[in-house]
Amino acid sequence: MTIRSRFLSIVGKEWRHILRERRTLSMLFVIPLALVLLFGYVISTDVDHTPVAVLDGSQGDPLARRLVQKLTAADRFRVERTLRSEAEIDAAFRTGTIRLAVVIPPHFGSDARRPGGAQVQLIADASDLNLATTVLSYATGIIAELDAELNDDGQGDLRQGATLRTDVRMMYNPELKSAYMFVPGVIAMIVMIVAALMTSVTLAREKETGTLRLLTISPLKARTIVLGKVVPYFVLTAISTASIMLLGTAVFGIPCHGSLWGVALLCSLFILSAIGLGILISAMVRTQQAALTAALLGLFMPTMLLSGFIFPIANMPVVLQWLCQAVPATWFIAGIKNLMFKGVPVAEIWLPIAILGALATVLFAAALALFLRCEKPTR
Repeated sequence: MTIRSRFLSIVGKEWRHILRERRTLSMLFVIPLALVLLFGYVISTDVDHTPVAVLDGSQGDPLARRLVQKLTAADRFRVERTLRSEAEIDAAFRTGTIRLAVVIPPHFGSDARRPGGAQVQLIADASDLNLATTVLSYATGIIAELDAELNDDGQGDLRQGATLRTDVRMMYNPELKSAYMFVPGVIAMIVMIVAALMTSVTLAREKETGTLRLLTISPLKARTIVLGKVVPYFVLTAISTASIMLLGTAVFGIPCHGSLWGVALLCSLFILSAIGLGILISAMVRTQQAALTAALLGLFMPTMLLSGFIFPIANMPVVLQWLCQAVPATWFIAGIKNLMFKGVPVAEIWLPIAILGALATVLFAAALALFLRCEKPTR
């Protein structure tokens, strides 16, 4: 047999091997395509349909109405709430229904034609600094365009000489510290690494080596064995989470205005959800390498991209927004920001707590049942 024929024989054999291995084909084609689509839709600096609240002290002044129409004309903003007093601004932000408040002072139209002009106050939720900066950039740009239009000829009652100014105020992060944004996200990433990834890899390794099957035939119940193995990861993750919070407070000056017990409850439920996901992955794979791959692609990437940690969820396609609701980190980050930065009472974040509690219960119970069924010794 010639060298050429031997070479072609090896190539043909490898082709047959690859075509038989569906896992290899998925790694080569499905995963790259999925990542390209995911990154293409998620990574975007544009922010559309941002919910805003309007406090119109001018009581329907023509210029005020025109300002609101200008803000909503380009689909950058939508008026979610109309406020009656400044006292309602903080409450609107704490509920999470708005990202920007536009405060129009009394006598807005007449002040615009006087020396110094009229001032529009823009108040943003800076607990998400990137989003707040982008939203304020859009709003100030639109107001500047309106100011330029008013200074053109042929504006009728809104004649030449009108001047608009903006006053920007950042709530919950007046010093514009980026740590306010990344610390909750880093906590979520650490939880996924320590609780979910390490749990799945450890249990998958013991499955692969046969150690876990030997333990299941011991006098101890299999459920007790698995729970005993995951408790240390719960404790380690809790310590890591507390360390990050203390570091953020001591070094970056991150506040904790809310209840410490509420923070502990939210973190515990999130850790339990991550552990449940780790057990579920280990029950569905056969090797620790497969567990590592599944954890990185199925948990680590969604936590980074689909939780609101880096990219705003409201800016994603509707299908991805629905998918984000199934990511435990989405509810954890939203809840922890409300507790730590806004000082929201625990009772007002009942939805993130309830959803994380439900996810933790369902994931942990289903993962444990599936794992024990897979590892049930044959008699």
